Amino acid sequence: MKISTNLAWWLIVAGGIVECFWASGLKYADNFLLYTLTGIGILFSFVAMALAVKSKIEIGVAYSVFVGIGTVGLALAEILVFGEPFSLLKIGLILLLLIGVIGLKLSSNEKEEAQEQALVDELTQDMGLDKISQEMGFEHNATSQQNIQNTKEHQ
Repeated sequence: MKISTNLAWWLIVAGGIVECFWASGLKYADNFLLYTLTGIGILFSFVAMALAVKSKIEIGVAYSVFVGIGTVGLALAEILVFGEPFSLLKIGLILLLLIGVIGLKLSSNEKEEAQEQALVDELTQDMGLDKISQEMGFEHNATSQQNIQNTKEHQ
């Protein structure tokens, strides 16, 4: 069974939302339980992202959405929950950051995307995430090894 595109998007969104919590945890954790929960959040969000990019979603788009959710969510949480002062400048700079990420994505080419995919494939293989996805019943991406090999040959 291969990860569907819808499931991949849900994993990206869930990973981005969890990123908001663990990033706050890095700042506000003050005991073993909160540090442990922060570590679990980090692990979950990056595993979700890694599994999601194994589908047909482009890495640049997936990562932009993932980081965008984390950035905007964390900035809003800081203002609404933790009492940070509201600033139009802060909101404007966050929007500028998001525009920059989207602009970078639009300016990338297929060769860069293939290199990014090969890097993700290599990292998921090194971390053992490909074995985890196989054990969970997800189909292994047959092009993973080829992407890694092509990238190594071009370097």
